[in-house]
Amino acid sequence: MPELPELPADVSDLAALDLHAAQVQDWSIAGDSFSWTLLAGDTDRGHELATLTYVGAVVLHTNRRDLDRAVAAAAEVERSEVVPTEDGGFEHHVTLVPAYPLVIRFWSVEVRRMPAPDHLRRVR
Repeated sequence: MPELPELPADVSDLAALDLHAAQVQDWSIAGDSFSWTLLAGDTDRGHELATLTYVGAVVLHTNRRDLDRAVAAAAEVERSEVVPTEDGGFEHHVTLVPAYPLVIRFWSVEVRRMPAPDHLRRVR
């Protein structure tokens, strides 16, 4: 198995986030960037809002209507993986529950995290 190149600090921050069961709170597209906010954590560890802004972003396998539905349904992250691409960029592969895969292709990412109250978690 080939060794993966060392990830830049911003991509490393994204890969280190535990997004399992994180709920989609909102999203936006502006120019070449895609942002979304996910409510991560649980009542034992505490919750946090993670706002991820991908620069040079292309969002694949989804559209605006599907993203709006993910927010309305309090869709949760089932799987999250960051992989490098052959051209030097990266892809964030995310599967939302119910089975709803999307891929965000990007060059860099900004990860902002802040503590959040437990009551923000919505019942699905």
